[in-house]
Amino acid sequence: MARGFQIILRQGLNAKQDFSLNSDTLSGRRLMSAVVTKSVDSYPSFTFSLDPSHREYANIFPYQSFVRVYRPDTQIMIFEGRVLTSNDQMDSSGSISKEVTCEGLEGFLHDSTPPFKEFHNTTIKEFLKWLIDEHNKQVENFKQIKLGKITVTNSTDNVYRFIDETKDTYENIKEKLIDRLGGEIRVRHENDGLYLDYMPQIGSTNKQSIVLTQNMVSLARSVDAQSVVTVLKPLGATREPAEGEASSDNAEVAYPRLNISSVNNGSLFLEDKALIAQFGRKTATQVWDDVTTASALLSKGKKFLASQANINMQLQVGYVDLAFISPSKFSMLDCGDTVHVNNKLQGIDMEQRITGLTLNCLSVANSSLTLGANAMNGSTYEAMLNKQRNAESSNFLNKLKAYQWSLANVSEQVKNKATSTDIKKLQDQIDKLNQGSWTAGTQFMDISDYQSAFTQQNFDTLYSQGIKGVIIKLTQGSESGTAYVNRYFANQKGYAVNAGMKFIGTYHYLTSTSVANAQDEARWYLKQLQANNISKSTIVACDVEDGTLSSDTTALTNEVKAFNKVLSDAGYTNTADYSSSSWMGTRFTSQSKYKWIASWGISTPPQGADAWQYNNTFNGISLDVDKSYNEAFI
Repeated sequence: MARGFQIILRQGLNAKQDFSLNSDTLSGRRLMSAVVTKSVDSYPSFTFSLDPSHREYANIFPYQSFVRVYRPDTQIMIFEGRVLTSNDQMDSSGSISKEVTCEGLEGFLHDSTPPFKEFHNTTIKEFLKWLIDEHNKQVENFKQIKLGKITVTNSTDNVYRFIDETKDTYENIKEKLIDRLGGEIRVRHENDGLYLDYMPQIGSTNKQSIVLTQNMVSLARSVDAQSVVTVLKPLGATREPAEGEASSDNAEVAYPRLNISSVNNGSLFLEDKALIAQFGRKTATQVWDDVTTASALLSKGKKFLASQANINMQLQVGYVDLAFISPSKFSMLDCGDTVHVNNKLQGIDMEQRITGLTLNCLSVANSSLTLGANAMNGSTYEAMLNKQRNAESSNFLNKLKAYQWSLANVSEQVKNKATSTDIKKLQDQIDKLNQGSWTAGTQFMDISDYQSAFTQQNFDTLYSQGIKGVIIKLTQGSESGTAYVNRYFANQKGYAVNAGMKFIGTYHYLTSTSVANAQDEARWYLKQLQANNISKSTIVACDVEDGTLSSDTTALTNEVKAFNKVLSDAGYTNTADYSSSSWMGTRFTSQSKYKWIASWGISTPPQGADAWQYNNTFNGISLDVDKSYNEAFI
């Protein structure tokens, strides 16, 4: 697979020094989350979060710090912009984090306000150039912009506009150009500075398709027909007052408009019977002030009713971008691109434009696209419905054949495209089956929210390096106390299983002060085990190491024993006590089913250990690693 994303912090747009915000190898440079959001009708944003262990935690400043997200293997820039907000917070467990929001370079256009000016017989490009020139007069050099590709036009290629001096440059561009003429803008950073493009559409036709059984993960279709008109009442110009009648300038006086009754068999309305059959009677009025004859009004009304495109369809697609698997064959899907979408089971086979994109930089498989919204007329909508009906009415055998084909296709892909890591995972599983016996000393790891920044790639790498299982911290304290639960648990468990690791079980960090308190903590742990549907066959461990625990051996032994009994009584019988070798048997006496003992710097496992935590680093990273000496672990 291609390398992931490089996320860089700079103190200034053109600063020479780059600081890595996310790294799998550099200590103290892992983000908790990182998501790029794009839309065709707004400029891009980037949000990320980090904890105080991050080396740049205190070095992120609104409007001064800049962030770049790019693919190092292709040098494609995914996002570039400045920090907009930086907010830190502490949750109920005492964990502190910071969430940062960045805006794209288009945000510079909010930093200037043009003076009032009236424009006549001015081309769109000239109008936009004047706005940008005024912007450049007011901002620092690095925010100054040049005109790039300006291809939006109107029928006369001239505009009549007033500049609104109460609004900034971006707002004037949007209101005076985009909202009236359509089109999309972007600011791009080239070697010689910033350029503004204004084009009817920004994007290209991407050769990569999104197809069921290949790279489509999920698909949801929504259809909005709220604006559709099935019965139309056309109205023309207002009837002029007869001589002696009050003027229509008087707000209290109204005059009827021209209608079609004289040329439509006495009826004021036009009906679309096909649309009425689909949506019922939905009446609306359309006014043509310049139409003065009933026959012309009838013609316009019929044309409007026949050509309306008020049925909007939108697709939400979960996908895997094939550019990460075969970068030489596919280009990345980007907002604005047009892509072919095919889902036989939902009757979808069409070209759609990507109008929105959410890119999870730490887990690309959790990214999504918005396709559409496409405005359809009645006939197009009916054609789509027919495809959908045909797909839904296909008999079970056809669907079964499709799934069988899908399975065969996936098998072929595994043969042709499986990475060395994939093959190693499969070989390990085959070897284990062939051996038919358990081997002592297999490595696993135990993790908590301290490893919240680990991505699927981290888990895949650790698996390939010999980490074959995982135990994950689930809770700490009691429901009436800290009520801590590891909010990253589900992601961490999913990543581990996807990597091929065995999910060995979970642990609770004990902070009890009495037997009753220990039972409360166990009930909180049990509640979260059940909430997360954790199998009763897994290991449930009590982490006994907190310095505030009782120093009385009998008292602590009774607390740990009471904790484990709550779990056993609920069916979680694979209890384990985790502690250091210096605590086991001295600070308390473990009576759990299994003993998980921490002892670093020795070459053999501690006596009586079912599992041995032998180090707190692994291949240069901070990570608690263990070896199993009982098949109950791994």
